[in-house]
Amino acid sequence: MTEEKAPVNGVAQQGARMLFRALDTATAPEVIRRMERRDRVIFLLLDGKRTISDIARLVHRSELDVAYTIACLLRTGYVERLGEPPGLW
Repeated sequence: MTEEKAPVNGVAQQGARMLFRALDTATAPEVIRRMERRDRVIFLLLDGKRTISDIARLVHRSELDVAYTIACLLRTGYVERLGEPPGLW
């Protein structure tokens, strides 16, 4: 397993119900403009309420693909992990 894939597996192992949100410092227009369109679409949906599964369904991409993008955004410091939604178990 390469070092590049490790963060993706970590996000994927945390589960499709995991919640993330964009950090205020990353919501500046110049930061958002620098993102690839594929990443920006997911970034803008990270509101702390939508799960990886929800976002994958909205953008018509696989949960693994969304998890990969979120792992990249985590690595750059643009998002934070909040945990799972309350009341699932």
